[in-house]
Amino acid sequence: MTRRIAGFELRLPESWYAVPTEAPDLVGDWARSTAAGIVAEAGTSGGLDVPAEELATSLAAELEDVGRAVADTGIPGLVTAALVRRPELGVVDAMVTVTAQPDLAQEEFAAQLAAGVESSQEHDYAFASRFDGTSDSGAVEGLHAMITHFGELGDDASGVLEERVVLGVFPPATPDMVEVTAVARSVGTFDDMPQEILDLLVGLTVETETA
Repeated sequence: MTRRIAGFELRLPESWYAVPTEAPDLVGDWARSTAAGIVAEAGTSGGLDVPAEELATSLAAELEDVGRAVADTGIPGLVTAALVRRPELGVVDAMVTVTAQPDLAQEEFAAQLAAGVESSQEHDYAFASRFDGTSDSGAVEGLHAMITHFGELGDDASGVLEERVVLGVFPPATPDMVEVTAVARSVGTFDDMPQEILDLLVGLTVETETA
């Protein structure tokens, strides 16, 4: 009989913080309390050059932006986390979302990624590459891309590069997939973004049940 993904959990390593996107009304309070805690902890180690209140306000705004952007997608069961590596800067370094995709086979997803690489120039991709891997939860198909976002002045204006990794995780004995999407604040946030996002899968546990 067919087994379906019934749920999943992503245990987060240090500096990653789970975002309560399924409760939009709580995102603001969560962002402020989380930012205050992060900045306070950094302050005890003497790592702040800017007033703690100013940093906490800046970081809270960025955390709230992440939470509300994901909540606005309306995708149920979307797990989200934000990375804050350097509290002294008051910024979110990256975000990751995890969701289940029913009836998406490994071969089909790999073909979608390959098509994305082939058409990358049509989508303002400065770079796009396919890769694969393994995890305790199943085989992995991935895409690593650098996406150019141009400003209001059009194609002749300077663009901002966004680094992104998309992973499809395929647990055995189920036709469903777990999709992991990570977006970095800027190129250079990670030394090796594909590998570091693959490393996050150590904390991924997928539960399946008979349909």
